[in-house]
Amino acid sequence: MPQAVFDLARFLVGAAVLAYAARSDILTRRVGDWCWWAFLVIGLVILELELVSAGESPLLLLTPFYVAVFFVTLWYEGEVMGDAVKRRDSLVVAACFNLAALLIFGLQVVQGPMDPFRRDGTGFWHLQLVSIPLMMLAAYLLYRTQLLSGGADAKAFLALAVLVPFFPDAFARALGGSALLDPPGMFLLICPFVLAVFFNAAFFTLLNPLGLLVYNLSRGDRGRLMAFAYRIPIEQARYRKFTWLSECVEDGRRTLLYFRFRGQTRKWVREQLELLRKEGEKRVWVQPQIPFMVQLFAGFIFTFALGNLILFGMMRLFAGM
Repeated sequence: MPQAVFDLARFLVGAAVLAYAARSDILTRRVGDWCWWAFLVIGLVILELELVSAGESPLLLLTPFYVAVFFVTLWYEGEVMGDAVKRRDSLVVAACFNLAALLIFGLQVVQGPMDPFRRDGTGFWHLQLVSIPLMMLAAYLLYRTQLLSGGADAKAFLALAVLVPFFPDAFARALGGSALLDPPGMFLLICPFVLAVFFNAAFFTLLNPLGLLVYNLSRGDRGRLMAFAYRIPIEQARYRKFTWLSECVEDGRRTLLYFRFRGQTRKWVREQLELLRKEGEKRVWVQPQIPFMVQLFAGFIFTFALGNLILFGMMRLFAGM
């Protein structure tokens, strides 16, 4: 079966679920765990079909088993059974499953056909395959070190590593052209697909000020906060969800808040709005709380379409300087 079929299936599933997750995050600031479990189940099914289609050995066909074990273990942080059982029993079961998973993983690395090139001549097929658990572990470590502050962000990283283990062929190449700034195969190992998605998503967050700047200019709102916030009526600011107040009155003086948002309780906001109202203000600057899931959805679409264009382009630019 052509590689494009598996890539398309992963794209459709990933785009649909991430679009839902982004919408849910915008409206409620919550994302259901079913999204990431869907990534796991569908990703493992696609992976197994892809391995069978490629005629891989029985040892490599066991890959979904250890991926599922590692996923559940990291998700539950060392346990694989629920609260209805004793912790000791849960840890024993987890240890047995993980020993079996590690044995299979180790045999793949030691005895498996770790040939460098994929069957179509591009990329590192088997090495990308065994990088799945490494990316899953990276997701857990990033969460524990608070480099990924949100639980949904960490779970998305964990699940995307399963859904898209191989770097997909860029749409530009699939349509008969060549991918923009097509990176060498080794680059796919240095920066797997899930890392590229999160890098691109993080890069897109830098565009938020540009978007706010254009939005404010189109409305005729100008000021020092025009790249960080937008203005709404004071009556709306009292009830508007998922925004920070970007100006306040401290010691009788107007103060602009660019990134200082801690301590903004509802009571504090009401008090500040009343002070601003007394100063004759009818509209106030507020900064939107844009959830990272929105950029993650954009990063997924962008990376699938153009590959790791931004990072590889930057590396080529700096290498040529």
